[in-house]
Amino acid sequence: MVGSFYPSTGSSMGYGVQLGVWTNWSRGSVLGATLTLNRQYGSLLIAFTAFFITIVATRFWRVACSFVHRRLSVAEPRDALHFQRQAIFRNSTSSESALWSLLRILWAWRRLNHRYFARTLPSISFAAICLLAFAFASGFSSSISTAIGDEVLLDGTHCGFLDFTTLKTDQITQIFDPWQASTVTNGVNYASQVYSRGSRTGVFDSTVFVQRTLSTGMNNKASCPFKDYLCRSNSSNLVLDSGFIDIGYDLGLNLQPDRTMLYRQILHCAPLVTEGREKKTTLNDRPNYTTYSYGGAHLIIATNESTNYTFTVKDIESQYIPQSTGTGSSYLLTVPLDDPWYRFDALANFTITHVESNEQSFSYRPSEAASPLGCAYQVQICKGNVARNDSCGPLASYSDAWGGAAHLFGVNMEAIYNLETDQLIKAYAADEDASRFVWLLRMITNSQTDVTDIVTKISSQSLESSRSLVNSIQGPLPNNQWMLDITYWWNITLAVLQATFIDAAYGSTTPERARLQINATNAGQNSICQNQKIRSTEYISISIFGLYFIYITGFLIILASFVIDPLFTCAQKRWKYREYENLEWISNETLQLQRLAYDESGQGRWSKCTDTIPVTAPDEKLGSLNLADLEHPRLSHPRSAHSSEYTPVLSLVIQGRDRNSDIQETPNVQNVGAGDNEHDERSREQNNNGPISTHKDSSGEGSLTVSELDPRSLAQSNATEHGTTYHSSMG
Repeated sequence: MVGSFYPSTGSSMGYGVQLGVWTNWSRGSVLGATLTLNRQYGSLLIAFTAFFITIVATRFWRVACSFVHRRLSVAEPRDALHFQRQAIFRNSTSSESALWSLLRILWAWRRLNHRYFARTLPSISFAAICLLAFAFASGFSSSISTAIGDEVLLDGTHCGFLDFTTLKTDQITQIFDPWQASTVTNGVNYASQVYSRGSRTGVFDSTVFVQRTLSTGMNNKASCPFKDYLCRSNSSNLVLDSGFIDIGYDLGLNLQPDRTMLYRQILHCAPLVTEGREKKTTLNDRPNYTTYSYGGAHLIIATNESTNYTFTVKDIESQYIPQSTGTGSSYLLTVPLDDPWYRFDALANFTITHVESNEQSFSYRPSEAASPLGCAYQVQICKGNVARNDSCGPLASYSDAWGGAAHLFGVNMEAIYNLETDQLIKAYAADEDASRFVWLLRMITNSQTDVTDIVTKISSQSLESSRSLVNSIQGPLPNNQWMLDITYWWNITLAVLQATFIDAAYGSTTPERARLQINATNAGQNSICQNQKIRSTEYISISIFGLYFIYITGFLIILASFVIDPLFTCAQKRWKYREYENLEWISNETLQLQRLAYDESGQGRWSKCTDTIPVTAPDEKLGSLNLADLEHPRLSHPRSAHSSEYTPVLSLVIQGRDRNSDIQETPNVQNVGAGDNEHDERSREQNNNGPISTHKDSSGEGSLTVSELDPRSLAQSNATEHGTTYHSSMG
């Protein structure tokens, strides 16, 4: 036994773990598909998954914007806010960039019209929802591991257990008994830290057990488990019921539901009467003993020897003879205790001196030499993970319970009682169900899962009250202390039961025990040895279903983001499907918007105007910004000569600082941006191609700016605070 009770945090306690793909049947065949990796590779996979989700988020936004943009697209004229919002949906690369741009739009239009808020709010909400959804998805991507816990499969290469029926006497005393004592001691520590009332933390708070504790049903108003006249009370006794413990879900044995087993144990205890049951006797010719008798024992296998339920102890006076150290061989209470089992209600002939105050007080002892307590222990076995009448054996004594359930697994009841362990294993080696049943029977039988074993091994240390015993002086106890002690025993047996499965799967840790243990030799036994789960923080178990869901869904979204535009374009060209909506989506792309600006100003001979990237003729120059008005930048025209492939027109920009400037106008003049003064002479030479407009600058002198435009330009007029511009196409 390595340390199945001990914490797993930061250490696997020497346990080997199976890495790779396996199915955690407690979560089902689909959700239970699990990948176990060491912590380094597991952390890398989780980190990559979180990064992948951020990529999926950007591609999902692309798909969403494509549908929203087309949904809002209309052929009728709309205000600037509409087209700004369309441009954002078309060109934002992520939901966060779109959210920021939409908020800036909302701020820019805040004082112009209150309706702009209502029109912008749905778009802002949509972007915010997408942002938050994928932020949470990325943040919680680690749940593909944390959601299924830290369960891993133990490496059962050295699986096996000690069976006392196969050992010699010296092997039992030198190897088997010390191993059992160690198991019980660890169970006591675990029960004290984890199972005890009010316990919250402790060194055993994190263990390798798949379930930290096993649940228990309690009835402290139970009837007498024996004949009514044997119990001190017939209505205030204790029943502890484990319910049906699933050896898969509760004890970590990773078997399919139809191959698992339910194990139930019940403990029914009561303090017994002593009147008429005690008598003075001797023991080994020594006087001053008292014997308590409660009848004979009924054995399953008849023997020639008679067995009685008797108990012999020193009489009360002999137990409390003053010793040189003070009080005697037993312990005292400073206050009387009205507990039906302890019964410390007799005044002792000892006084207790308090060191600090030097005061003395009375002490109390039991009124009788002993206070017997009787318990009925029952077990029930069921096949599968559901308890039904046709799948469960009887609720009976330990031996009768296993014998009564044997037929459910294809095992003959007589074989259980009559065959030796090695013979029983060989007899059912070919049958997996039967082999598993025999293995579990012998494994649990050789563990300390009976309260009798616990009390025998550690005696008075098994009492919960011993935790407050100092120098033979017992601290204050409640009047139901006997129930707390029985519950403590019970918790120890549950802790030992939890450890039994892990210890058997791991195998013996010393050469002596490894040489004597029974090893797994067939498929049924190996199905137990290679399927024991433990908890470990040194490894990461990841849900394969979660991985498939994230990556398959993510790749589909990524694929959709790349094919949706070509599909809409193909439908538009072939079937004229939503022609305007598709062309607006194409035209609102950043480079197409740039192309529109230059195209409308008559610059460039453009092609691929419905593709993602429009292009001009080779070596063609486009104008940069005209910063004559820093508050209203425009496009200027390049200084290079124009191509002869299209008819040039004269473009004039009439600028002035005063609206009342002396301006002479003639119709049919078009302008897109201010040119350079070096073109003036050429403009005068081409005066026959169109009228010329002049205006006076602030110095009072006329200023003329000339450039050429493509005849495709549309007529338009703009009025600005600094001047008036007239545009016209030349016929």
